[in-house]
Amino acid sequence: MLRAITDGSMLLNLSQANFRNDDEAGRLVSLRAYQLGPDDPDNGLYSDLVGLARALGGTETAFISIVEEQRQWFKAALGLGLAETPRSIAFCDHAIRSNEVMVVLDARADPRFADNPLVTGPPHIRFYAGAPIINGEGYALGTICLSDSRPREGFEGAEQLAALARQVAALLELRRQLIHQQLAADLAADQRDRLWDSSLDMMLITTAEGMLVAGNPAWEKAFGPVPADGKGHIRDYFAQADEADVVQLASGQTDVQLEREMRGRDGQPIYASWSLAREGELIFGIARDITRTRAAEAQLAQVQRMESIGQLTGGIAHDFNNLLTIISGNLDIAQKRIASGQVERAEMAIANARDGASRAANLTQRLLAYARRQSLTPTLIRPAELIRDLEPLAAQALDERHELVVECPDSLWPITVDASQLENALLNLVVNARDAMEQPGTITIHASNALRSEDDMADGHDAAPGRYVRFCVHDTGSGIPPDIAAHIFEPFFTTKEIGKGTGLGLSQVQGFVAQSGGFVTLETAPGEGTTLSLWLPVTADAFDDLPGREGTSDGEPMCRTDCTILLAEDNAALRAHVSDVLQEAGFTVIEAEDGQAALDLMRAAEDQERPDLLLSDITMPRMDGKALAAEVHHAWPEIPIVLMTGYAGGAIDSCPHNLLITKPFAPDDLVALVRRTLAAAPQA
Repeated sequence: MLRAITDGSMLLNLSQANFRNDDEAGRLVSLRAYQLGPDDPDNGLYSDLVGLARALGGTETAFISIVEEQRQWFKAALGLGLAETPRSIAFCDHAIRSNEVMVVLDARADPRFADNPLVTGPPHIRFYAGAPIINGEGYALGTICLSDSRPREGFEGAEQLAALARQVAALLELRRQLIHQQLAADLAADQRDRLWDSSLDMMLITTAEGMLVAGNPAWEKAFGPVPADGKGHIRDYFAQADEADVVQLASGQTDVQLEREMRGRDGQPIYASWSLAREGELIFGIARDITRTRAAEAQLAQVQRMESIGQLTGGIAHDFNNLLTIISGNLDIAQKRIASGQVERAEMAIANARDGASRAANLTQRLLAYARRQSLTPTLIRPAELIRDLEPLAAQALDERHELVVECPDSLWPITVDASQLENALLNLVVNARDAMEQPGTITIHASNALRSEDDMADGHDAAPGRYVRFCVHDTGSGIPPDIAAHIFEPFFTTKEIGKGTGLGLSQVQGFVAQSGGFVTLETAPGEGTTLSLWLPVTADAFDDLPGREGTSDGEPMCRTDCTILLAEDNAALRAHVSDVLQEAGFTVIEAEDGQAALDLMRAAEDQERPDLLLSDITMPRMDGKALAAEVHHAWPEIPIVLMTGYAGGAIDSCPHNLLITKPFAPDDLVALVRRTLAAAPQA
């Protein structure tokens, strides 16, 4: 729709779609993509449109202007004696600033152009009409224009001129697409051989029947050269020859995805992810070695399975151990009262209850070990000494059918590990070996130094390269069938009769070793025995820092009898029980229902009224035991701290004090730990 404006020009709406007139840098970048020049071979196509435009307007000149950064030049022109002009005097520079047709009826009457050299001099423009050429990105690249040396009273062809501008834009877009296609073709031709030679992925060409035609260097590295006699078949490289039938594609079939186990030139399995396509009588395949990925995925699945079970068992363990502490602690007190004649005929029931509580606590610890959530107390140890100390206990676990052999050099590297848990793990393996050997045989405990290199990282174990001590338990039994070996580390899996095993033994061992930074390997075959190896990382270069074997005294440490204990425990029944235990031992107890309440009591107390020791559970609402211990240690570093837990998550390293007692605990054990801690604390 035409409309008059005050400066004598008329505008026609061309397009409102995504027009961009505020991004000159982007416009110039877009313009360069067309690679336009005055001598382009396709200029004749544009000349035809210019001819139509001049006939439409009945003007002396018509032209297509391309507006660059400093100039405008004419891709096609009729009746114009110029090849280009500075952009600063170009009418078209004004026309590209709008998405509408710009019509100037009399340039001398328009203050923008009255003094323009193109008006006052050749070609003496008085009338001008220009439609911006807008590409698909919304940029105006130039204009298709009409001009005359005579002014006009009006112009009725603006809509047709805008239509011609759209045709010019379509031609330019076609040109850009052809340029891109040619660049892609050139690039493909230049890079084809380089891609074939340098690709890490294996590339293979076969006939439609599966006969090998060519393989790139990556293929040859993995599977060897393609036979020159043309007799090589793809089935020769599949682990299962009948799986080669998947390569029989229909003509034109593309994007066929599959994974198959192959056999490399060294006989080792290679899991390959194939992309196949058929073109005519040839099949083109690209394969990626996913052997490590498959191993990593299996490892990740195992980690995720353990994490999910860890969350479940951790939550159960906390509440369950609280109950066990109440049961076993109250039974201890009841036994003492029985001994003093307060209760009759309850000894058998009490003993049975204590046995049940002990079994439940043992099951909880096994679950936590499997989930890598047990609380460990690692120390720097000499492995040779630990094994020599373990030998009598291991021998006692065997019967007359089995012989125990221990091979342990003194040159073993030191490791940092929870010694008692390592002993339990090795003893567990010895007992498992004993139970698995129906015939007489030998069980060997062997330890050696071992190095793990970068080349070993493909074995699927998430363990860093470095030095390890390898603890092995080998038996001469019948071995483990593959279908059973794949499940032996799963929780609750057991081949023993009902009532003779929980199925948590090996999962507990694996959890402990993984929590200690190591890993477990299994070597077995039917009829060839079984070897289970615990790989634990070396954490010291010499024995200089190892603690000496200091003598210990059986006497109980002495502490003041008038000490005050601040007890923080959110379980009211357990808090009452622990308070009773401590009070019967002669201590004064101040109770707090959680960490925040305990901290508030500490802050409110005068110096002389503050407790002599803080005894706190770890898992509590509002403020947990770790945060409470940190606050107390910061404000009153002289006050010793003991933490209680039924589920520590295996991590109390951030606590200022590493004194920990694990639920369920016997009252005497708690009292002894409190007295030792108070006796060791500096006297005020």
